[in-house]
Amino acid sequence: MNMRKLAATAITAATLAGATALTGGVATADARAAASSCSYGTLTAVESVKIRTTTKLNATAVGLLPKGKSGRGCDSTGTGQSGQSYNLCGKKDNSWVLLSYAGHEGWVPTACIKQWR
Repeated sequence: MNMRKLAATAITAATLAGATALTGGVATADARAAASSCSYGTLTAVESVKIRTTTKLNATAVGLLPKGKSGRGCDSTGTGQSGQSYNLCGKKDNSWVLLSYAGHEGWVPTACIKQWR
């Protein structure tokens, strides 16, 4: 590997390490931006749902919110964040919410959780 590529790799790694949200080691700009202007509340899963690094169904799952369990949620808009459309938990939607549960932080479809208490 030449010195230019090595330096670029080192800079990229340092940037990601410094900017990584608590998402199992994956940096997510969406999570950082949403958390900066957040109103937190309790979210309870109506079905078991994967906690993902981004608002996409094929994003890496960093944890699981089991049915009936609650996590700490963040919704800066009150309606969730637009993301990939889905048909889950009996609903078609594209709204996602930032959630923290058991040391994992990431995105879950709003159709699979009960909103704030």
